[in-house]
Amino acid sequence: MINRFLTFFFSILVVLTITSKQHNDIAEQFAELVVDGMDMKTLVQYVYDDLIEYYEKCDQEELREQIDNYDEDLYEELLDNVTQQYPKQVNQFGN
Repeated sequence: MINRFLTFFFSILVVLTITSKQHNDIAEQFAELVVDGMDMKTLVQYVYDDLIEYYEKCDQEELREQIDNYDEDLYEELLDNVTQQYPKQVNQFGN
């Protein structure tokens, strides 16, 4: 029992005494392990989700700047995609 307590106590002491650089090094090592364990589909989905979250947090001006840096003419096209009203197409079966 005392042995488990001492192990726990020293593990807390070590965590409390690591430097900011050591903390960042641990984070980098862990990130590398997580990425190494992902397949391509998972990596692509992660980046996609992360980019959506990032861009949704941008205000309108910041988003426009990001898009213009990617392609100067793209914002107008994307804006047209979301503002243009298309009439509902009736299929040949009447639905």
